[in-house]
Amino acid sequence: MRVRSCWLLVALTSALSAGHGLTLTVSPDGRDDGAGNGSFASLAGARDAIRRLKAAGGLTEPITVRVAAGTYPLTAPLRFTPADSGTAACPITYEAAPGARPVLTGGVKATGLTVRPDGLWQARVPGVGADWLPEQMYLNGRHATRARTPNKDYLYTQRPAETDANRQVYLDRKDAQPLVGLSPAELKEVNLVAYFSWESARLRIASYSPANGLMVATGNAAWGLNTFSGQTRQRYQLENLRSALDEPGEWYLGRDGVLLYQPRPGDNPATAEIILPKTERFIDIAGDARLGLSVEYLTFRNLAFRHAAWYLPAGGHSDGQAEVSVDAAVMADGGAHLSFEGVEVTNIGRYAFWFREGCADNALRGCLLYEMGAGGVKIGTGWAADNPDELTTTRRTVVDNCIVQHGGWLHHGAHGIWIGHSPDNQITHNDVGDFNYTGISAGWRWGYGPSVAKRNKIEFNRIHHLGYCVLSDMGGVYTLGPSEGTTVSNNWIHDVNDYGYMGRGGWGLYNDEGSTGIVMENNLVERTKTGGYHLHYGKDLTVRNNIFSDARENQLQHSRNEEHHQYNFENNIVWYRRGDLFHGTWTVPQIDLARNVYWDASGRPVMFGNLDFAKWMTTGRDKDSVVADPQFVNAEAGDYTLRPGSPALKLGFKPFDWKQAGVYGDAAWVKRAVTDSYPDVVYPSPPPPPPPLVFDQNYEDAALGIGPARAQVMTENKGDSVGVVVEPGAGGSAKCLKVVDVPGLRASYDPHFFWDPNHTAGNTSFSFDIKLSEGSLCYWEWRGPGNPYPTGPSVWFRGGKLQAGGRDLADIPLGQWVRVKMTCGLGAQKTGTWRLVLVLPDGQAKVFGDLPLGPDFRELRWLGFSSSADANTITWLDNLKLESDQL
Repeated sequence: MRVRSCWLLVALTSALSAGHGLTLTVSPDGRDDGAGNGSFASLAGARDAIRRLKAAGGLTEPITVRVAAGTYPLTAPLRFTPADSGTAACPITYEAAPGARPVLTGGVKATGLTVRPDGLWQARVPGVGADWLPEQMYLNGRHATRARTPNKDYLYTQRPAETDANRQVYLDRKDAQPLVGLSPAELKEVNLVAYFSWESARLRIASYSPANGLMVATGNAAWGLNTFSGQTRQRYQLENLRSALDEPGEWYLGRDGVLLYQPRPGDNPATAEIILPKTERFIDIAGDARLGLSVEYLTFRNLAFRHAAWYLPAGGHSDGQAEVSVDAAVMADGGAHLSFEGVEVTNIGRYAFWFREGCADNALRGCLLYEMGAGGVKIGTGWAADNPDELTTTRRTVVDNCIVQHGGWLHHGAHGIWIGHSPDNQITHNDVGDFNYTGISAGWRWGYGPSVAKRNKIEFNRIHHLGYCVLSDMGGVYTLGPSEGTTVSNNWIHDVNDYGYMGRGGWGLYNDEGSTGIVMENNLVERTKTGGYHLHYGKDLTVRNNIFSDARENQLQHSRNEEHHQYNFENNIVWYRRGDLFHGTWTVPQIDLARNVYWDASGRPVMFGNLDFAKWMTTGRDKDSVVADPQFVNAEAGDYTLRPGSPALKLGFKPFDWKQAGVYGDAAWVKRAVTDSYPDVVYPSPPPPPPPLVFDQNYEDAALGIGPARAQVMTENKGDSVGVVVEPGAGGSAKCLKVVDVPGLRASYDPHFFWDPNHTAGNTSFSFDIKLSEGSLCYWEWRGPGNPYPTGPSVWFRGGKLQAGGRDLADIPLGQWVRVKMTCGLGAQKTGTWRLVLVLPDGQAKVFGDLPLGPDFRELRWLGFSSSADANTITWLDNLKLESDQL
């Protein structure tokens, strides 16, 4: 021990440079045990030496750790604790030696590569066995696809399971044939990847029955399989099957360590480097803000971190949004004044960085975040800390001049850059592209509840090539909740394409639920699928001086009208050649439009919904706006420079240079951001029509606590619930369905549940028993497809009365069971009215046979129940029966 201490003292003393602090070196031929030449073998060795120096005499000089060129294996994350901190006067820097690009890798290199007679490449992966099976592979720095079926497009399930819809479903037995004959252990290594609207789930298979096609997963998806948002035939893929190794670019690895790869055109075994990640993270910043313990004043510069693994848990993985629970290769809690400059984080199966809890004044500058299974950067917390306090709130993070590209190929719902519960961040001059979902998002509050995600700055970013028709309900920039002081400005957003078969969309600027107080100006948005701008619902927003160009379906969308002021839409240019101008209702007084220029370059008349321009202007909703060619130099070629005399200039439009968006600085750096190639957008085949749904549910044999079979159940876990209970049901049964409502829920319509019956013709009947308590406020409703959707038969229970067709129909005794039957003709059998039968506790039946039906309702695509009381109430349900004379 004395020898090691003396060596360390000599090394540190010889590293002292007057006026420049201490410099330590790390090199491939160094030693961490004190027996070498003064260089360390690893960053961990240098960190430990600095820790000992600080313990011995404190930190009196800045310290720089210079890392020589070479490859440095990482078998565990580099962990930095408060004991490893620098100070403002004496920071600690870990950096590459001048001209070097040292690589710290958590991967294992495949060996013994040969080409088999059948053309497959074969290699061995050291260490593979019962305790380790890699799940990602990189060939010359680009990820390969784990063998899957189908190679393109999707399989579709046959029908939902009667119970536990979040973890079991009936597969089409022909599609599931590759599962037949697999052992239980082999089945669990197959991934069933289920695609919802804005997320996917990756499930392990616990069992599969060839007799009836029932697949049971080892854990739950976030939503019911076959029941999400009207999707009654779940799209999915099967991954990690040897029998599916049939497409160039696919690979398969068994527990025997034999790796097989189907080469792509141009792959060369003589120059191939195949690496499979093993270590899960590179760096852990382990402070604790709750205890006032921070890791501070560390800088990492010009280091390359490559090959971090992600392993599917035994119970599978499924998040509700943004892959919010997936951690990062670089994790930070309680970190302050941390700087990552010119750092590369690539070839990872997770996010690159997460400044999670209690972090402040940290920065990423000029970093390359590339080839990520999830996304680039996460800032702040999500559901794990839904109301962070002052100590645990992450704030003032800078992400500037970074390339964040090629992500979300494993965790499809990941974002390029995500801000959760966090204020005062600056996301500027980044290039964010090639993700299956949103580019940059800010906010994590649905509705108008308290939010700390304010004053975030999202400016001068190029955001592009998103969606690829894989997921939906996305934005180039996506916002949630109260965000006063947030700016979304001078961004260039292009090529956003959503899946599109579920009534959702892909927009450029997307203010989702409760977005408040955000200014969006000087943005260019072009070539989106569903629209340049979309407001779901929000308050006091400003959409000003933007160019919205050539969306495929609609240019602008407004989804929900509210009583308060929603937004100003002013001095914008909307130029298009296809699709409609407006989607939704734009004539409400809560929207203020002024001084906009609209132009359909295809030569069609510009229509404002169903109004021409003259009639539109009589509404008084769009003061001083015009329909006129804005006179771009060449919009078709992407040149949006305005010619002198443009009508937009006359109305006060301020020209901006959209080419300033994206990275800056060294010419090679700028070129790297814009010269990558991106996959072509391939629009998927339409899903097969779902079979019509019928059911007859009582709950005598149902497990306690589950919701109605085949339904999508939505609760907020705040005391509200929907589940089977042992309480007297209708007709003397021992069980029923109990719906518990509580005050203060985020969504007024929670708790609720629904099905997509897919009834398009004939006469459909739905009947149920219901028992109300004091204060019950609930309804059953039928809806058709579309957004906005047409409403069909609807019954409300309010104040002890049954209401339908806009009037009170009958008094409903509290605490007693009554039965209701709703009948309506669909398709060609539609009559314009529907029929309701109420059977009271004494057996008396009341018939209402001519209730009015909306003119646009023709199909039953949503049948749902909602308790909307905002109070402590209980409603009981039993004997739910859906019938059709077409089946």
